[in-house]
Amino acid sequence: MSRHAVDTRPVDTRRPLRMGALALAALMLVTACATGAPSGGGLTAYRSSLPTPEDSSEAWTLEAEADEEDTGDGEAIFSNLPTDFQPVRVSDSELRAALATFWLEVPLRVSTSCPPLYVGRKLALASAPLSGEAWQSNLAQSYGRFCERRGTPGDCLTLFDDGPRLQANDKRSIALALAVGPALEGVDSEVRAMLNPTRVLATLSFTITAYMALLLAPEPVTKGVALAFSVLMWGYLGWEFFDLLRAYAQLYEDAPQASSFAELREIGERFGRVIGPNCVRILVMVATAAIGETAALMSKGPKLPGFGQASSTVEANTGLRLMDAATGAERVILSVNEGTIRIVLPVNAVSMTARNGGGARPALKPNKSTKGSELPAGGYRAFKSFRAFKRYMGKAGEGLEWHHLVEKHKFNLRRFGAEALHNTENVIPLNKDLHSEVSAFYSSKRPNITNSYSLTVREWIRTQSYEKQRSFALLVIEKIRTGEW
Repeated sequence: MSRHAVDTRPVDTRRPLRMGALALAALMLVTACATGAPSGGGLTAYRSSLPTPEDSSEAWTLEAEADEEDTGDGEAIFSNLPTDFQPVRVSDSELRAALATFWLEVPLRVSTSCPPLYVGRKLALASAPLSGEAWQSNLAQSYGRFCERRGTPGDCLTLFDDGPRLQANDKRSIALALAVGPALEGVDSEVRAMLNPTRVLATLSFTITAYMALLLAPEPVTKGVALAFSVLMWGYLGWEFFDLLRAYAQLYEDAPQASSFAELREIGERFGRVIGPNCVRILVMVATAAIGETAALMSKGPKLPGFGQASSTVEANTGLRLMDAATGAERVILSVNEGTIRIVLPVNAVSMTARNGGGARPALKPNKSTKGSELPAGGYRAFKSFRAFKRYMGKAGEGLEWHHLVEKHKFNLRRFGAEALHNTENVIPLNKDLHSEVSAFYSSKRPNITNSYSLTVREWIRTQSYEKQRSFALLVIEKIRTGEW
């Protein structure tokens, strides 16, 4: 029997990073930083959003189109962004000049104004150990001395706003502050003449921690300043972008285990060594520009040192204008373990480079004309519904059926968005019999794959990253097609 051949890719079997707790807390802080400490939720809240066995009936796998909302054509671009380009280089002098300008415009609302006595009382409380918690006292005292050496005695990172103990996230903030400190040393004297350096350091540390957590979260980054931050960092860093994310993931895991200030210093310095001083400068610079609303970042972005080089590199590699992508995108899907970044863009985000034929990759039907038909390199046509996809693409072909690699069901739709599912990369034609066999395989229980006797393959794979679901789907098709499964 003839079957449609599908190109396979190796599957990375490493488990995706689980960063739900910090991501949820960071999202709450970024959106409500002026209202005080956030409420809890964290990993429990994230896990509760995942499908449970009670609501995992196979009925939702039937892809019944009668239940799908038809939102019209809604054409967009689903693009796989490259990272194989060199990072922009930013010097210390360029960083100092940029920060001195930007900090005058920063809305420093994160750090509340506390009388010195109150700050001292909080430090004293943290320094009074409970039974078996002498390390808390030593760590708090060392933190206090760190703040004093900076000339900002007290709680210089506002770590005690949420209570008298140094929590896991507080340790991460200390390690991060120690990592980015060298990049800020030359700016301190100018800052002291203009602003309260305590509030500046607290705001910057808080902002970097919040955005990095969102980029490492298991859910995609959706429209807003966090999305713009991630796209700008990609444009500046290229292949070093994922080095940064992996290094921060290691800091995130290591810092809570530290029981002394010396250990936190080593964790922070290791983070700085892994990503290098240039990456640290770019992280500090873009994070400072990103403090505030997306509109503020739109105005600051082109003023960043090296922005012209970053923009030119991005346009040459993708046909996209960097700021159009940063501020116009609908969502970004990062797979840190797999080292991929995918983005949903409006069709008008494609620059004149792509419109003039600058290396655009064709869709499955490149000869079919439509408005906004130009695609960036690595881009695919995407739609807000499967019906819109089929209206554009037509039938799959004689003896063939359309098949979603990353499956079209409510859980993936909620996580990744319609355009990430209904696009010309993710939907492929399959032989009808092969399509049935693949669907049956996903409905079966395979403990050797899922490490569970109760979960079906479909129930297991839907909790994985977008890239893991896609590469696994290609592997399944190839194994079934060749008779190995």
